Amino acid sequence: MLHQLSRGTKIGILISVMAGMFLSALDQTIVGTALPRIVSDLHGLSEITWVVSAYLVAQAVSVPITSKLSDIFGRKVLFFFNVIIFLLGSALSGAAPTMTWLIASRALQGIGGGGLAAAAFTIIADIFPPRERGKWTGLVAAMFGIASVIGPTLGGYITDHYTWRWVFYINMPVGIAAMIIAAFALPNIKRDRKGKIDWLGSVGVAAAVVPLMLGLIWGGSQYAWTSWQIISLFATAIVMTGVFALIEYKAEDPILPLRLFKEPIFDLASVIIMLSTAAMFGSILYIPVFFQIVLGKSATNSGLILLPLMVGLVIASIVSGQVVSRTGKYRAIGLIGFSITCVGLFLLSHITQTSTALSVSLDMVVLGLGLGPSLPLMPLIVQNTFSPYDTGVVTGATQFFRTIGGAIGASVLGTVFNNQLSDSLKSLPSFSLPSTLVTALRNPNVITSQQAIAQVTSHIPRQFLPVLEPGIKDFLYQAKGSIAFAISIVFTAAMALSAIALVLFYLVEERELRSSHAPEKEGTEGADTPSVAESVAI
Repeated sequence: MLHQLSRGTKIGILISVMAGMFLSALDQTIVGTALPRIVSDLHGLSEITWVVSAYLVAQAVSVPITSKLSDIFGRKVLFFFNVIIFLLGSALSGAAPTMTWLIASRALQGIGGGGLAAAAFTIIADIFPPRERGKWTGLVAAMFGIASVIGPTLGGYITDHYTWRWVFYINMPVGIAAMIIAAFALPNIKRDRKGKIDWLGSVGVAAAVVPLMLGLIWGGSQYAWTSWQIISLFATAIVMTGVFALIEYKAEDPILPLRLFKEPIFDLASVIIMLSTAAMFGSILYIPVFFQIVLGKSATNSGLILLPLMVGLVIASIVSGQVVSRTGKYRAIGLIGFSITCVGLFLLSHITQTSTALSVSLDMVVLGLGLGPSLPLMPLIVQNTFSPYDTGVVTGATQFFRTIGGAIGASVLGTVFNNQLSDSLKSLPSFSLPSTLVTALRNPNVITSQQAIAQVTSHIPRQFLPVLEPGIKDFLYQAKGSIAFAISIVFTAAMALSAIALVLFYLVEERELRSSHAPEKEGTEGADTPSVAESVAI
């Protein structure tokens, strides 16, 4: 029985779970700094976005599927499956001779990584009742913040001193260690021993999610939002979502039961998760841009740029988890967290070219203190609302909506940034520079990259440099102001998303966290399923 597990066993479970979560989170951040070297070695500049996109698309598709499978075959079995798939993808990525090989391997990584992210919250939900769960999910969520700092820094160091292939190979020892610990500590919890695999639903969710993710990733970057390609992708996603809903309505054992959407807390939480994740990912992407391009900081330690934000996030995750566990209440913590997030984004929306690194870092701490509670809180609220029978499904759903929210934030706020920067650059004076040079420097993709600027200016004949250099310096100085303003608009948009999330969270009904794994209400669907004590094997 789970309540009879020793403290040492529970600690072993937590270590293995956090190692899996760290693997998944690290891989989303460590690859970014290695991309320029990867593209150079494999000659795939035109396919660079797919290195990241393939992982995200596969992750979004796999999360609801692997979460449901863990209910049927057990958490331990799926944990090992996800780690093995992730490590296989890592090994193949490190050995990739071509970009096509690498992209396919990254998709394989995404399948395992998505399952590991969902498994972390699911397994903790299995071994701890909701009342105790907050303090532990806070620790697991903090792993994401730690990985976000370590990832870019480690990726840059490995790429500079060894080879980019070790960015992927480094996952091997961590994954193997996680499996060794899990082999002894992790119980094979099954919530749905009689369940059937919804193969048609699995195909349906993939058919709905893939065009949606591609539309979000390509929109505003590869193609215009109003292009036929993007409109067709979104139209396909809408149609296939309807088909998927019909499949699930008729399925004997659906991968995503439609009855979940009858619960207002689930509906509100799903939207809140997407909005808050969109605000977080969309805004965090541009903090390094501000430091590197506007303030002229080195990109070598790009991970350390986010350290103040992650310090606030980790502290708030742990503290809020403890408070929620002690009080059994989550409403006040959620309202405070979302309010502080809005304040942090409001402060960041006032950055200018003259802002100092210290002032921005302090604003980042405020933002981190606000973001911290939301990462572990929303899955906990959803889990507490449903029977333990639904733990895998509802946890997978929250991770699914988090992935979608990240894609929305990166694409929509990216479009806001590019449009605002493009308009600002058009209004800058030419400073008597040649029209061809001005046209090149007014390109947002050029002006936000030190390497691209250096490449453009390297084509200027040496004899003209003394004459043009003052004008180039003046143009670049004014352009930094335009970049800072565009980033401030991104933070304003992110603040609006967070404000909507705050209002929606106010509408979420507070239900005291359960002190046991028993269903909240008698007769809850799935309550007659074999108890967890009857469904556990070490």
